[in-house]
Amino acid sequence: MSQFYITLYVLLLVLFIVVPTQVAFADNGTITIPLGASNPHFDTPAQFWYSPPVLTIQKGDTVTWINSDKEIHTVTSGIGVDRGQIAQAKLEGKSDGYFDSGPFKPGQSWAFTFDKEGTFYYFCTIHPWMVGAIVVNQAIPDFATDAQGNKIDKWPVVKYTDGKQVEVDLSWEPHVILTGEKITFVFNFYDPYTSAEFMTSTPYHFTITQNGTEIFSTDDATQYTGGYKYFVFNHPGSVEFKFEKIGNTDSSVQYSTMVFENPSEVKSSVPVIQPARNLNLSSAVLILFIGPPIVALAFIVIWAKWGSKFRKKNLDKQEKRSAI
Repeated sequence: MSQFYITLYVLLLVLFIVVPTQVAFADNGTITIPLGASNPHFDTPAQFWYSPPVLTIQKGDTVTWINSDKEIHTVTSGIGVDRGQIAQAKLEGKSDGYFDSGPFKPGQSWAFTFDKEGTFYYFCTIHPWMVGAIVVNQAIPDFATDAQGNKIDKWPVVKYTDGKQVEVDLSWEPHVILTGEKITFVFNFYDPYTSAEFMTSTPYHFTITQNGTEIFSTDDATQYTGGYKYFVFNHPGSVEFKFEKIGNTDSSVQYSTMVFENPSEVKSSVPVIQPARNLNLSSAVLILFIGPPIVALAFIVIWAKWGSKFRKKNLDKQEKRSAI
């Protein structure tokens, strides 16, 4: 009887628990379908239905799935089923049509090249509780470009204000900008005709605009020959750096580049439910979920053994009161 309650509550607990996702990063990744992946129950030897369950790559990368199980599987983009649906005998996932391996046998493999960014869930149409995800990030070049994609070959980037009043040299480190990393801007103002540095403190207005929205603005002045600024970008996209009102004039100059999503900042909370045997039930959780049925069972046993005596005692008390 107690074993029944324990099993029941553990099964209910399984329906609502998602094992923390393990995220892997790769250039061209390999995912293994392990032995026992076709079994959704406690006795499966598989730690994950797909290993790794979440793989992070870049646009244009190829992912290969290897079937190391003893069953035929598919890799189909879309949404599989959760444990609640399994309990209701709803065993059909929903494909979104982006990719589909079709059935492939044990020992075989299948590969797909991702040509767009995003998070793509997939499942096995034969065993729809087998679910995984691919996170595809924007491809990051190993060189800086302007917002139009033209490679920046020479540092610092030299530009002139309207009318060639001021030469502005700007450099940023690292040259390839990733979200979440501190960027250092270093700049100098020169006389465009003599190439002489401005040896006095020069006021300027500096702005950063990303995806059409101004995200930073400051009025400052150089310390003699130049200056520097620090900044951290929170979002990817095209950016423009603009110097205005240099030396309290109407002169201005503008630069541009791209900010890329930092692979190390990819969210690891992609919900992928894993085989039930991998649940680590703490003693506190066990007490919380198993305690009530044990108490209820104890009450039933006590009532069955001494309930009649308790009822007889109460009945005698009522008869005495009636006699008075």
